[in-house]
Amino acid sequence: MPPFPLLAARRPGRRVLLLGLAAGGAGRAWAQHAGHDAAGGAQPGHPMPDHAMPDAPAGRQARPDAIQVYAAATFRHGLEAVLAAWHRRGGAAAVAVYGPTPYLVQQLAQGAPTDILFSANMPWMDEAARRGLIRPETRAVIMANRLVLIAPGADDAGRVIGPDFPIDALVARGRVAMCDPERDPAGQVAKESLRNLGLWERVRGALAVTEHTLGAVILVDRDEAAAGIVFATDVRGARHAGIAGVFPESAHAPILYPAALANRPVRPGAADLLAFLRSPEALAILVEAGYLPPPPAAAATR
Repeated sequence: MPPFPLLAARRPGRRVLLLGLAAGGAGRAWAQHAGHDAAGGAQPGHPMPDHAMPDAPAGRQARPDAIQVYAAATFRHGLEAVLAAWHRRGGAAAVAVYGPTPYLVQQLAQGAPTDILFSANMPWMDEAARRGLIRPETRAVIMANRLVLIAPGADDAGRVIGPDFPIDALVARGRVAMCDPERDPAGQVAKESLRNLGLWERVRGALAVTEHTLGAVILVDRDEAAAGIVFATDVRGARHAGIAGVFPESAHAPILYPAALANRPVRPGAADLLAFLRSPEALAILVEAGYLPPPPAAAATR
């Protein structure tokens, strides 16, 4: 069984402990005590509550001079492959530290010694820029993604979800797992999509809120949720969960993932690693992992 630590999840009227991603293989628990709000995020411009944050970023142990990339947990599969290619090319030692983007931004604001911020959406990178935490001239969109609905045993990646989608049938079978719709980037885009399709009010009472999208996949994999809303790449490697439908791009803002150098003295090689992240070689690896190339307008920043 993969090394999944405890994660807090929330549903109306109670808190439960779920299993979630061990970022960087460290096996570190992100769970908060029962009764605390463990949504794990905050809106840009509003600080995260202290009790929602672990004591330190969850990541593998690395030597002090290793380049640190603060990245959303959903990037783990693709980013690890890119870092492996970087190391094969003789690049400087580098390690990814995974966590919810709001938490990573707050850690950066508190002086965490990261070199590259890799955000789960554009608004949080905007917030990091507003707070002077990144070098805006180094900012670039690395890749894109799609939002999907997953369910146990589903296999319908060609189905586009519309206003007539029978979401009530799924809700009748159990909870819908997704990230916090008010705070987390993945949860926000899920809520936006459901609302624009007229489905939000039929789903909101059945939510199982997870720390990140991979936690939602685990719930569906274990038949502990009837459905989940995650990014398409999160389903890769799932044992039982499959895609039940794809949300149309017209239902939500583009899902774009930007990266930038931190506005601090960065470690040697950090700028070169960011340049590699923007390279065709890295993009090919990310596409192989299921990500999409950024659209032409965003790709111009590469």
